[in-house]
Amino acid sequence: MNFIFKQEIIDYDLTFSKKKKTILFLHGWGGNKNSFLPSIKILSSNFNLLTLTMPTIAPTIESWTLMDYTKLIISILKIHDIKSVIIICHSFGFRVASILKEFVTIEKIVVTAGAGIKKINQYKKIENENNIILLRQNRFKYLYELVASEEYKNLTDTNKITFKNIVNTNTKNFIKFSCPMLLFWGKFDSATKYKFAKYIKKKNNAKLISVNSDHFAYLKECALFNNAVIEFLCQ
Repeated sequence: MNFIFKQEIIDYDLTFSKKKKTILFLHGWGGNKNSFLPSIKILSSNFNLLTLTMPTIAPTIESWTLMDYTKLIISILKIHDIKSVIIICHSFGFRVASILKEFVTIEKIVVTAGAGIKKINQYKKIENENNIILLRQNRFKYLYELVASEEYKNLTDTNKITFKNIVNTNTKNFIKFSCPMLLFWGKFDSATKYKFAKYIKKKNNAKLISVNSDHFAYLKECALFNNAVIEFLCQ
């Protein structure tokens, strides 16, 4: 199915089962509606499933904010008269979920490698001949040249603005959920470090499952992840 939002064609799927509960999948940065495909196949018979591709790295007409992504989800839910959801999210998807919960009833949430806790520091200190230089001038150029990934450098100017909007939005004050939460985290995750998982766990009294994997533990330890999700949702 397609939906127009902010002049963009949003690709999403809504599949129905005999059950009434709906799972909303929120992918990570650069992901798409198929990012959770192994889990989607397993859960499709017992839940309604809503998957979508949120515009992140694909060229867009306008820049996006975290609230724009949230409004996109709300709009799709309203179209289909979905009042409450279960969320399964990865990385950037947790940022969206953290704001979405202020507008939508969330029954349960599964978080893997959730992002958004720590605001990125715009000022970088570098050591040069025993002198510490605090870069205050032209700091975005510095980020571009020395900090940003190749993926970032290949973005359009509009998408770079979107990226900055997202990483500079600190959702630390929004990570407390009122619903049951399951955390699934790679101990060697360098993007969203394991200490973030422990912080979220403490804030939400959540169940935390850690595995010897990285930022994509939910895919690399797919069987463990799916079994944990099924057990959590059946409780």
